[in-house]
Amino acid sequence: MKIVMTGGNGRVGRELQNWGIEPLLCDVTKPEQVYDSVSSAKADIIVHLAAISDVDFCENKENERKVIDTNLIGTNTVAEVAGGYGAKVVMLSSDHVFDGKWGWLRGYREDSTPNPVNFYGYSKLAAEALTEKFPDFKIIRTSYLFNRERLKGKELQSQPTFIHRSFMYLPHFASRLWQYLESFDMMPTITHIAGSKSVSWYKFMSEFEDVSPRDVEPDYTFSPRPHYAGLKTKYKFFPPVSYEQGITEMLAS
Repeated sequence: MKIVMTGGNGRVGRELQNWGIEPLLCDVTKPEQVYDSVSSAKADIIVHLAAISDVDFCENKENERKVIDTNLIGTNTVAEVAGGYGAKVVMLSSDHVFDGKWGWLRGYREDSTPNPVNFYGYSKLAAEALTEKFPDFKIIRTSYLFNRERLKGKELQSQPTFIHRSFMYLPHFASRLWQYLESFDMMPTITHIAGSKSVSWYKFMSEFEDVSPRDVEPDYTFSPRPHYAGLKTKYKFFPPVSYEQGITEMLAS
């Protein structure tokens, strides 16, 4: 089985290269490049990672066209071209397809009703709808994927206590994604792969850094985000893993 991916230069893509998943050298907004790369790859499965995921960038009205071209139309192009060559596609989506109002109560499962609060979430939800159009197109939703590299940047600033995510160590996600790909045909249309616990940004960061919380109202000075975006799963395909296990492994590496 040959597996390739779009968006191979991103954080997740760089991790997946360690698992032997080859990047497609194409811009998904340019159909001719997608056709050329997919036709030459002769892949069985394409992991579709290419997307604009910066929530603040997506929320800027001036960037909406670019976000649509990449996250929706680009995804449609990849799925369409892949289907023409007999390749299956799994797209990485996000807990941002939910509004975060009830996540504190029970978490969001695969059958929970999406209701995005930002343009990024809407763009990913629109792309998810392509499962109705392409029979071999599936979705993996995840939450915040971390590794040492990602936690060196702005995320080390003081964090709001009211935003909760299902944090997951990136190598843990990659190993479960690999198991998913090995059983692709058995997988449901939508699967959640995320950390087993949903905690606030402050709780997550305080596990290994001296940070102070910003316990402020929802008008916090950035674009709208789901406040309790924790993901659960109704399936038992993979053993659960917590963010604490990920932090332990990250600090030991």
